[in-house]
Amino acid sequence: MAVKLIAIDLDGTLLNTHHQVSDYVANVLQQAKKNNIHIILASGRPYSGIQPYLQQLGLDKAGNYCISNNGSVIHDASNGNHLIDFLLGMDDYQKIYQQTEELALSLHALGDHKIFTANKVIGFYTTHEAYLSNTLIHYVPMDEMPKDLLFTKLMISSEENYLSSVIKKIPASYFQQYTLVRSTPYFLEVLNKNANKGLAIQALAQQLDLYKHEIMCIGDQNNDLPMFDAAGICVAMENATEELKSRATYITSCNDSDGVAKAIEQYAL
Repeated sequence: MAVKLIAIDLDGTLLNTHHQVSDYVANVLQQAKKNNIHIILASGRPYSGIQPYLQQLGLDKAGNYCISNNGSVIHDASNGNHLIDFLLGMDDYQKIYQQTEELALSLHALGDHKIFTANKVIGFYTTHEAYLSNTLIHYVPMDEMPKDLLFTKLMISSEENYLSSVIKKIPASYFQQYTLVRSTPYFLEVLNKNANKGLAIQALAQQLDLYKHEIMCIGDQNNDLPMFDAAGICVAMENATEELKSRATYITSCNDSDGVAKAIEQYAL
């Protein structure tokens, strides 16, 4: 049966290394839209970091959706409103903050249109996240944070080798209580236990009355693995992790060689 929904990761997948959508990829996405295929951008970024690409691709109109924060929120892509969300609270933030302090890791928390950090020395990767997501950083000491704040996710960060070495020191109970995702070599994301890209796609599919075999997903990192559980066609980029490639139905070209466009032309159009 024909593909009716394509969920696409952003960084390392839809976007090239210059964080741009090539003309070739944009044109193929327009062809898919004309074929009445739902195009869902599914990213670890907050909505503010997805919005420019929704606008560029004409996906910011009523009847379009996107998935942000690795599945924490499903948005109405026309206005950013939350349709479904799975959030964290201040108790979660305080608990994770204490753990990162003990392990000498940076931490920041994402709310709607804001990044919060209690680190006096703001980490390099927090600044990097703010740049990619067009979001301002707010330094607020932990004891001054409003108690009723809700967060889409918490992001632990450090250099790749150090982060890899200390992940094993995180208590096992945290992996049971939260969804922990290594979204890049320098980020470990903490989300609500019910949040991942795959569950978000399943929720959208149910709303749109679609079956698994009508869904195609394209990604490059292990945070895209849950998407593969929700799709009939699973495409890994050539630049993807080995684990993701091992789970893929197909492997396409890398993000600097229009891999998304080639996959959609071959398997959905």
